[in-house]
Amino acid sequence: MRAELSEIFESIQGEGILLGVRQAFVRFARCNLNCVYCDTPKDSEFCEDRIGGRRIKNPVSSDYLVEVLRRVKVHSVSFTGGEPLLYADFIRAIEKVRPFYLETNMTLPENARRVRDVVDFVAGDFKVREAIPECDYDEMVERTVKCFKILRNRRGRLTFCKIVLPKSFDFEEVVSNAEQIKDYVYCFVLQPVFGQKNIKTLMDLQKRLMDIKDTRIIPQVHKYLGVR
Repeated sequence: MRAELSEIFESIQGEGILLGVRQAFVRFARCNLNCVYCDTPKDSEFCEDRIGGRRIKNPVSSDYLVEVLRRVKVHSVSFTGGEPLLYADFIRAIEKVRPFYLETNMTLPENARRVRDVVDFVAGDFKVREAIPECDYDEMVERTVKCFKILRNRRGRLTFCKIVLPKSFDFEEVVSNAEQIKDYVYCFVLQPVFGQKNIKTLMDLQKRLMDIKDTRIIPQVHKYLGVR
């Protein structure tokens, strides 16, 4: 089994409720969305293996990846992107040498079904309308809710919802979205787009969402630390 990867590296988790844990990151190329704040390359001819110090032509085999992951002492393996669920079968094919941490935009429910039995942590996005102005937002919300139901928080899997917030967003729409998935998540994480300083709005939203579920404000700490 092979997949297009942009890089493999070791660092700390800089987002969400596992903030600061040591992880091996497997960054997939390609994504099915085009968020306005995205800072990740959409495709790559080569994969930068920063753990092994090699540059590999895509696609990369699952056997190669497992050998790389065996060499690191980390808490878990983060599948990030891009969009990892585009490569659901590849993820299933990887031997679990460490727990699997899935970072996903939660818009591919059929693919989510294929990995629900192998992932241990899910950092699932719920995109705000302002982040993806060119998409059919109502349809995206429907698919996102389905994904959270499939990958719901349960014994043996910790699932939380990350809401990335630009400077301006529809406050009430975020609350409505949160209501739809409150029974499927451990908590909500409000993550401001890096550099945004609308902290009062974030705190007001946190206060409102606390009536629904535990809600935390966590910025992208790895960017403040200057690490990958």
